[in-house]
Amino acid sequence: MKNKIVKIIVIIVAIIIIIDQTSKILVSNLLSETIGNNFFKLEIISNTGMAFGFNDGNIKNILISIFVLAIVISFIRNQLERIDKKTGIAIAVAIGGAISNLIDRIFRGGVLDFIKIYKIPNFNLADLFIVVGWILIIIFLIDFSRK
Repeated sequence: MKNKIVKIIVIIVAIIIIIDQTSKILVSNLLSETIGNNFFKLEIISNTGMAFGFNDGNIKNILISIFVLAIVISFIRNQLERIDKKTGIAIAVAIGGAISNLIDRIFRGGVLDFIKIYKIPNFNLADLFIVVGWILIIIFLIDFSRK
């Protein structure tokens, strides 16, 4: 079971990275100006900060991202026998998004954000995957603790 969950996690992480990086390549190649309205628009920005632009322009963000990602991966590796399939999938979704944004930080100098909804700061698909992954992890942990 342990090897099966590891394979599932690796495959999902790879798929998430491919989806996110493909979306960023397409948007950066096809979107020359902002399109949309005040509620929803596609608008390219480079986020050199952390989530929602916090700590903007700080090179330490790459190191912080790598450190946090290493801690999460180490925790998962140590808890692998306790992780069920659905939790493994949720973790993979969050890690895939995190790695894809880390790829941007390393190779683009910042994360390419292009989705803007109302007053929410610009984000990308990786951000969406990270949020959905963590929401699912929390739900599954709450469910697990009730058992």
